[in-house]
Amino acid sequence: MAKRRRTQQIQRRTRASDQAMSRPLRASRGFDPRLLIVGGVLVVGVIIIVLALVVFSKPDASLGLPQPDKGGQHVVDGTDVRASNPDAYGSLPATSGPHWGNTPDQWGVYTTPQPESQVVHNLEHGGIVVWYQPDQLDAASLAQLTAWADQQLRGPQFKIILSPWSGADFGHPIAVTAWNYLLYQDTLDIGLISSFVQAHYQRSPEPNGGPAQPAL
Repeated sequence: MAKRRRTQQIQRRTRASDQAMSRPLRASRGFDPRLLIVGGVLVVGVIIIVLALVVFSKPDASLGLPQPDKGGQHVVDGTDVRASNPDAYGSLPATSGPHWGNTPDQWGVYTTPQPESQVVHNLEHGGIVVWYQPDQLDAASLAQLTAWADQQLRGPQFKIILSPWSGADFGHPIAVTAWNYLLYQDTLDIGLISSFVQAHYQRSPEPNGGPAQPAL
């Protein structure tokens, strides 16, 4: 009899153990509200990452628009490259491409249009050329732009040319050019132009060349 009771006790303990082991398995088949919380956190995290990518992937306006590199072939001084080959330049105004080989323009502020095919050489030497369309820019903005250029010419970043534009309408009052970069402006923004200069000054195939700083 004692042996039979011990056997029964062992069987009861075995059944109890089996029941205890089966409880977590049965519970796991139900819905755990914690999963909803974890899922919500993950969804919010993904949304934040996507928004951050959208915000920080926007192009920096101060860099302008990158343009195709059309090379730096030299042509005979005096050649109007655009007139002889309309496809020579990848932008309007030009930011690279064939240009006069011997005489880059002097840095400075001009009241008469400078030859586009000449000043591309200035871009090759790390300079910045600011073009404006006289019939689209008011006198106050031109005066402000001229004062800014005069100040630049006296400073360490003196490789600046400001010139009226006489070619085909490029659709904006102002075009700021560097080697392979172009910034259009419909309203004068000196701060943005200054940022463009900071970004592209001397970043060109031949940054150490070009005319000396003008004596003003």
